[in-house]
Amino acid sequence: MRINRYLASCGLGSRRSVEELIRKGRVTVDGAVVRDLGFQVEDSMLVEADGQIAQPPREGRVVLFNKPRNVMTTRDDPQGRKTIYDLLPESFKRLVYAGRLDFPSRGLLVLTDDGELLHRLTHPRWDHPKTYVVELDAPLSEHDLERIRQGGIALPGEDPLKPAEATARGRIVTLVLREGRYRQIRRMMEVLGRDVLDLCRVAVGEWALGDLEDGQWRELEDREIDPMRQRLSLPLRGSSPARPGADGPRPSSPTPKSSRPARSARD
Repeated sequence: MRINRYLASCGLGSRRSVEELIRKGRVTVDGAVVRDLGFQVEDSMLVEADGQIAQPPREGRVVLFNKPRNVMTTRDDPQGRKTIYDLLPESFKRLVYAGRLDFPSRGLLVLTDDGELLHRLTHPRWDHPKTYVVELDAPLSEHDLERIRQGGIALPGEDPLKPAEATARGRIVTLVLREGRYRQIRRMMEVLGRDVLDLCRVAVGEWALGDLEDGQWRELEDREIDPMRQRLSLPLRGSSPARPGADGPRPSSPTPKSSRPARSARD
């Protein structure tokens, strides 16, 4: 692999920006400065930039990200709105999100480069639970909650929704869904005559948002990934030491801690 492509794959910047590192003599291979942009990196070579070892991320990564409100879950937005990839490190640009959150919603997104895991996280057949906390403009009645639990709500022009777990405390409703239709919660609440004020996804299967704040991310270790792989009938990857960047939440940019209680929503 050419050295500029190699460095870009390590998350050190675009190919153009890493070429400047090379030209300025800030890159060494096996201890020797390399300025040739056509230099070919082999697996056995030790590459360093500014004295730090440069290694491309391994495949099979899983990252939990707390999407803020008013950010698009997409790579590019024709209207020029901020996307999740604007908030994530360069080395995460190849990761794919497993399920969207719409523009005003917030909370947990799972990103991965594991194709089979991605497929099973997004395919309806696997029926994994996703948990949301929703703030409404007015409380739901017990009858409304029972309709949600029994699967008695039909969205216009669609089959009835599957039963979902639903608990309420005043205007705050916690929902556990096992399907993911377009803007499902917002449309469900419209049928029930309620407006959604805040929507936050707090868990996807075994993976929870935890104490990640808006715009923060955390990369999972194999021991955290394996329970989900086991439930989705995928081979286990086994324990491994923590990878760089996996030892705690990392903010993509400083974000003040919200004073509002965590609530949940989904696209």
